[in-house]
Amino acid sequence: MKKSNKIQRIITPVLAAVFLLPAQPRNCVQSSNTAQINQSSLITRAEKVFTYSFDAPKELSVASAGRMASRLMDAGIVPLTVTDQRIACYSSPEDASVYFEQDLGTGNLSFTKSMRKYYGSAVPQLPSPEEADKIAREYLQKYNLMPANAGEIQLVHKGGLRASQVIEGKKGGPIIDKMITLTYGRVIDGVSVVGPGSKLVVNIGNAGEITGVVKRWREINLLTKTQLRPEQVVSQAEGELELRRLIATEFGREATYEVKSSGRAYYDGNGKTLQPVFIYETRVSLGKGNIEPFNYLALINIQRNPVESVRPVLDERAKASLRDAKGVERIRPLDKED
Repeated sequence: MKKSNKIQRIITPVLAAVFLLPAQPRNCVQSSNTAQINQSSLITRAEKVFTYSFDAPKELSVASAGRMASRLMDAGIVPLTVTDQRIACYSSPEDASVYFEQDLGTGNLSFTKSMRKYYGSAVPQLPSPEEADKIAREYLQKYNLMPANAGEIQLVHKGGLRASQVIEGKKGGPIIDKMITLTYGRVIDGVSVVGPGSKLVVNIGNAGEITGVVKRWREINLLTKTQLRPEQVVSQAEGELELRRLIATEFGREATYEVKSSGRAYYDGNGKTLQPVFIYETRVSLGKGNIEPFNYLALINIQRNPVESVRPVLDERAKASLRDAKGVERIRPLDKED
């Protein structure tokens, strides 16, 4: 009797997007991440709207990255390779699940310990969700990964890894929860922060073991808080008009869409500024028989003349359908940070 093991990620979506722990990067290429949002009310012209600047990060040495890798991975000397993009990284030649990488320019990092003991029929003893949150926060604090302002961090998603077995290719075997994944986001002025930055992801395994972490976080200089003047702020009506233009530009004038929900947030695009945006969770139809409607998370600048642009986010199924469809012009790819 043959058994095959299949690992699948169990996700509870928050609107249209979630953070995922990135897979093992090949050739030490920096992995990409997707945004996480919480719904909030739209901005009116009478409300106060702000921008912030990030503190300039300190350049890290390869030696400091090596020490961090040794501590986080419970290892001796970790031989790091430095890419042209100043990413210090390591991939185990014996175990494909083991990797470490840290951006020497920003301090952002991610790593995963060996997953071998979680394969097969092993049933790990996982903590409760409440215990997992406590374990994750204590770990981040112990290894100096916790943000300087702990009040900005907020648990936004609880997920995990689950294994299912298929016997003889037909019969379903037992389903085993292998890991808990906690995603933390940032909140400023009571408003969520979206984008490739301002996120922490912690994977927790057997007996509370931390098996992996993703940190994409820079400190905000609160002294740079700047209120936008009313004439600098895009109105809700202008935002909806820009949404219509955006969808027409991305998918063609024949495309139709439904706004499932809308809100506002701050956007961290790994640039120098934290800026306010409108968020529209939409369902887009291209009017072509071979493509099903798909989710599209549109981000519209609230600042009339923003210093940095924002990028919309497609769900993975939409990317695949557009990639595979014939006779459909492919949309421009997202930046790898998205």
